[in-house]
Amino acid sequence: MSIVLRILGAAAALAITFVIFTWPLLRHPATTVLDAVSLYGPAAALVQRDINLTMWVLAWDSHALVTDPLHLFNANAFWPAPYTLALSEHMLGNLPLFGPVYLLTGNPVLAHQTTLVASFVLSGLAMAWWIWFWTRDTTAALAAGFLYAFAPFRFWQLGNLHVVSTQYLPLVPLGIDLVLTTRRRVAGACLLVAALVLSTGCSYYVGYAAFALAGVYLPCAMLARGRASLARLPLLLVALAVSGGFLAALSVPYVLLQHAGVITDHTKNFLSLAFMNALFSGPTGIFMRYVWPKHDGIPLFLGAVPMVLALVGIARWRRAPRGALLAVALTGFVLSLGPYLALSDGQIALPYRWLGAIVPGFSAMRVPQRFASLVTLATVALAGFGLASVRASLLAARRPRVALAIPWLAVAISIVALRPGYTQPLAMSVGASVPPAYRWLAEHGDGGPLLEVPSAAHHLQRESVAMYYSTAHWLPLANGYTPYPPTSYTNLMDAVMRLPDPAAMADIRAQQPGLRWLLVHTYRIPDDERAAWTSMLDGAGLRRIGEFDRMALYEFPTAQ
Repeated sequence: MSIVLRILGAAAALAITFVIFTWPLLRHPATTVLDAVSLYGPAAALVQRDINLTMWVLAWDSHALVTDPLHLFNANAFWPAPYTLALSEHMLGNLPLFGPVYLLTGNPVLAHQTTLVASFVLSGLAMAWWIWFWTRDTTAALAAGFLYAFAPFRFWQLGNLHVVSTQYLPLVPLGIDLVLTTRRRVAGACLLVAALVLSTGCSYYVGYAAFALAGVYLPCAMLARGRASLARLPLLLVALAVSGGFLAALSVPYVLLQHAGVITDHTKNFLSLAFMNALFSGPTGIFMRYVWPKHDGIPLFLGAVPMVLALVGIARWRRAPRGALLAVALTGFVLSLGPYLALSDGQIALPYRWLGAIVPGFSAMRVPQRFASLVTLATVALAGFGLASVRASLLAARRPRVALAIPWLAVAISIVALRPGYTQPLAMSVGASVPPAYRWLAEHGDGGPLLEVPSAAHHLQRESVAMYYSTAHWLPLANGYTPYPPTSYTNLMDAVMRLPDPAAMADIRAQQPGLRWLLVHTYRIPDDERAAWTSMLDGAGLRRIGEFDRMALYEFPTAQ
């Protein structure tokens, strides 16, 4: 069988496995996404908002890059604030997967679901490639690919595409290995650059993890190979510099917003509950989350089967890259502890705090436990080496059937045990089912800025839905959802919250005189306030465009 057919077969197997074990999530991929309530419980609202945000971000990327690429970061939400794409992840690393589907269909839901499936497929293939490079055992490598793709860190976070997009991480050490151990030095350096750039493009959490991975794995790999590896170090340093330079250019808007105080330095201010959890849990508490299954919060559990196989790998695979993988696992664990370690008489700074002080943008990372991706990566890789060593012993003992069965038995047990449970799909309006008010604005909005009411800065679900529907018209939108809202937005929402007070409408028009459209979600207005809203709208001098299925559209006067 040719290598192409093997890769296609492995990709199909990974995709089919994902569909089966998340059913009925992909039953209608063009019109449904994950209903976060079915998987996340109390955290469902946050995850659901993030799904809407993710679809908006990737749709905006696709739209802007083909219409006005020089203004990519001046996204349409939070109008008129600048660099609004940088108020969240830009997710450009997932654009090669999302963009073609979106541009061909105009359907952000289908593009999102396709990208989600592709993330699992590429994760499995990337890990399989790396393990095969070391073992030349196709079966053990592909089994490791399944264990990585469906690890709890990924499998239990289906609603967080930017977090589960760790599909390129295994290519970071593989690129380093190719440079250090083969004649394909340039190809390995290019692979390393691509892996670092795409990882950081998918999510800055994944990107910082990718650079931490390279920073730990490279010296360990060189140490294992001795002085002979020094001649190849310059090429690797060039690859790291090229990756860092490219990403630094994309990070300029984030740095500007952080210097302006819009994006918070979390390592100093402890505004993240994830920091507090890490601080009070301590090393023992965080470590127990890796070895004991807990679905709440960030899933750190490594899985019983991968942990057992990793121990086998540690015991039996007594050569590179065992030491490097242990160092990577330790790095991920220490970073997941956050910036400080609590002591009985105070606290001490950890490497997370040091990195926040010297690495641009690192201090904006709010959830240190997401560095568990490194622990998962190292554990599964060691499990792959454990499987390869066990298979080698069985084949040497002339037990080929057992050698073939064990990896797939391990995969089956692991996936069945770790499947995320009931994954209820949530219907989304796309195409002709998009509310008619948004379709009218797509045809007649004429580029005019839009405000949707009633709403407020704390009604984050409403704000994320407004962002999602803006993909139907792409008008400048005064509403928005992000962890880092600009001051102009919060001030505007303070006035919106006071509606239907006529003075509040006057404040809105004074703050944002360029607003053209006002979309009133009449079904959200309590019955006892309807008369006041009608009086306020009639007295504000707005031109009523019409009623669109429980939404009323108004136009602000052109001269204000």
